[in-house]
Amino acid sequence: MFRNLGQRSPAYRWSLFIIIFGGGLMLIVAVTALLVVGTLSSGERSQPVSLTAGITVREFAVLPDSDSYPAAVALAPDGTVYTGSYATGALWAINEAGEITEIPGTRDAIGAVTGLAVAPDGTVYIVDQADADPRTSGGDVKRLLPDGTISVFAVIDDERGFVAPDDVALDSAGNIYVSDRGRDEVWRFAPDGSGAVWWVPPALENAEQYEPTGLTFDPTHDALLVTDGLNDVIYRVAAADGATEVLYSHNQRPNAPGFDGLTLGPDGAIYVAALGQKGIARLESDGTLTYIAGLFRGPSDVDFSAPNRLIVTNFDSYSLAVKLAQPSLPFTLDAVEWDAN
Repeated sequence: MFRNLGQRSPAYRWSLFIIIFGGGLMLIVAVTALLVVGTLSSGERSQPVSLTAGITVREFAVLPDSDSYPAAVALAPDGTVYTGSYATGALWAINEAGEITEIPGTRDAIGAVTGLAVAPDGTVYIVDQADADPRTSGGDVKRLLPDGTISVFAVIDDERGFVAPDDVALDSAGNIYVSDRGRDEVWRFAPDGSGAVWWVPPALENAEQYEPTGLTFDPTHDALLVTDGLNDVIYRVAAADGATEVLYSHNQRPNAPGFDGLTLGPDGAIYVAALGQKGIARLESDGTLTYIAGLFRGPSDVDFSAPNRLIVTNFDSYSLAVKLAQPSLPFTLDAVEWDAN
């Protein structure tokens, strides 16, 4: 074979080399791609675990769809848990037993749920990013009334509009606050839907960009708690005048938490979703951060459920950006619980 090949013209031998080499390279690429797809599509999901004595973690509710992607969670005054799909806009109400009811009309009215808050009268405020493609921008705030009516509640009416709206919270006066990590702003809307920029993150040393993400209301201090998911800071911002206090700053140390949603316990304890560390952490009174549970599949939000429970989302959003990847099914909400005494 090699003797015959040597009798061929240089052009023929060069062409044959390219074919053989190219074919081998394509085979290697194909095998590598199959291995990558197999890894990304394994479907194996980690089970969250307790990281602190006295804490237990369990599955609270299994969402019905393979594209649920729950980015947000909110508790109603009657104990109903609300969550929604970032991919389809479906909104679900979940009772104490973990039984799920889809709210009619939400798939048609909502594009991508990123934030939820429930008013004392049961009205649900929904941050709708409109499109689940992470490369897009836009959105609005919708309102679901107790009678089931869904309508647009608030928009930003300048030429940019909402860019990447993230979370929503209500204060005791009925004002609605919405973070936009694309605009680096928190907006405040009156009950009639009129609004304006309320707060922007203060300048930080060595920081060029900011991403206000999680919001929750602190009634004791009449203030909003705000996370910056890019710089890993937790702020307390006075509702009256925007006076800002830094409660925690990771200050560019290793193992960045990747802060997202947060909530407040009745004793004033702050619990925060550390998306970057797949955990839920408690901010201690001395300013230290203690991880109480971990190995969640994208803990993007957390809310307090009386008397001794946190409800945590498993957003598992990696496959939204990497199309070859598959989420770890089923999508769930988990409960982190401790002794009420």
